[in-house]
Formats: sequence, structure tokens, C-alpha cells
Amino acid sequence: MTPEQRVEWEAEVRSLYHDGMVRIVVTPTWAKLIDFETTLPSAVEELIRQREERQSA
Repeated sequence: MTPEQRVEWEAEVRSLYHDGMVRIVVTPTWAKLIDFETTLPSAVEELIRQREERQSA
């Protein structure tokens, strides 16, 4: 979609909702990078541990 097409598309969508549509902008105050190649989330580690316990039982 070209920039011009996007502007036209957005205008059409906005006309469908009139005053019922708003744009919400969220500006984070911090961010965290989770690198799944080197670190698993603790919930995933727990699921793996439980699976290993079931398999060894």
C-alpha cells in the first residue's frame, strides 16, 4: 500500500466509525529483551522440568 493509498484507506475507515474511534499511543518507560536462544522464560523452564519428572516416573 502506498502512503497515498494508506491515507485514503484510513479516511474511509474513520468515516465508518465517526466519533467512536480514537488513537491510543503508549510510550514505554522501560523495555526488556528476552533472548529465547540463550534464556528460556521461567514458565517454560518449569514446564520442561515437569515433563522430565513425568517421563522419569
